[in-house]
Formats: sequence, structure tokens, C-alpha cells
Amino acid sequence: MSNPELDSEEAIIKMREEPAFDRIKSEILTLFAENRGMILATSLNDRVTARHVSFVNDDLDIYFTSWDHNRKIVQMKGNPNVALSLYNVQIEGKAEVLSSVFEEDYKKISDLFRAKFGPIWLDRFSHIKELILVKVTPEKIVKFETIHKRFQLQYVDCKNMKVFQMRLEDKNHPNYPY
Repeated sequence: MSNPELDSEEAIIKMREEPAFDRIKSEILTLFAENRGMILATSLNDRVTARHVSFVNDDLDIYFTSWDHNRKIVQMKGNPNVALSLYNVQIEGKAEVLSSVFEEDYKKISDLFRAKFGPIWLDRFSHIKELILVKVTPEKIVKFETIHKRFQLQYVDCKNMKVFQMRLEDKNHPNYPY
């Protein structure tokens, strides 16, 4: 049902906000802390694939493990642009295929895995030499929210640490992400 107070062009423009980056970031980090998996999409040569990955995060950077010969690793080496999805949050970023999660350089990250998944989680895989670590650095995050019974997009520009909020219908917003 339409509501002139909320659906007029003037009302749509009034709902444009710039929420505090730290507040939205905190909400995203809480979502990360409460979940152990998300969907990762990768592509190469016009083929897009998606799969569930178990992850940890260090601030907004996301880490997961995989075998070095896996399709997603081959795709990320050829095209580092990836997308992740967790409930109402979509993330676009650059993937960096690192080396073994068991190397001393990544002790902090392996400790995050142990803390999130239990002390035996990584130890279970320690004999697999091909297990490698991937880091995704988010470039933009789009969070879908319902505010005043209207769909809102909260577009997070990770590089410039800014957030733009807009109604889904506000296609004239200069930062409309689609």
C-alpha cells in the first residue's frame, strides 16, 4: 500500500543518509561473529560458480581455506574479483591466494580459525599440505535493511570508509550501487 508521506520523490530523497561508517561496520562484524559460513562466488572465462565456505575475519578482511587445486582457487588466480553473500549483506572484493594456513606468518589467522571452530578444527587438516589460505579484501559492501517499512540499501565504500543509505527505488542517487 502506498503512503504519500514515504513514497513521494521528496520523501525518497529525504531518506538519503550517510550513516556512521563505524556503526555499520560494527553491525557487519557482529554478523560475521555470529556466523561460520557464507557463499563465495568466483568466475573465470565466462563461468561463474558459487559455494559455501567456512570463514574467519580479521576486521573486515575475510579468510577461508581450500585445496590448492580446487576450481575456486584456479578461478581466483585468473580473476581475483569475488563476491560473498551472508544473509542481507553482499560483499565485493579482491581475493588473494596466500600459502599454507599452517605457516608461521599466518599464525594469527589459524588462531582465529581455532577460536571460531574449536581447537581441533585446523589440526584435523594439518596433514594436508595442499590446504591454503585465501584472503578477501572487501571493496564494497551492500547491506539490505527495512527502515520505515521501506527497503533501504546501505552502500559501504570500504576504501573511503563511507556509507551511503538510499531507498531501493532511489535509482537517481549518485551512489546507487546497481
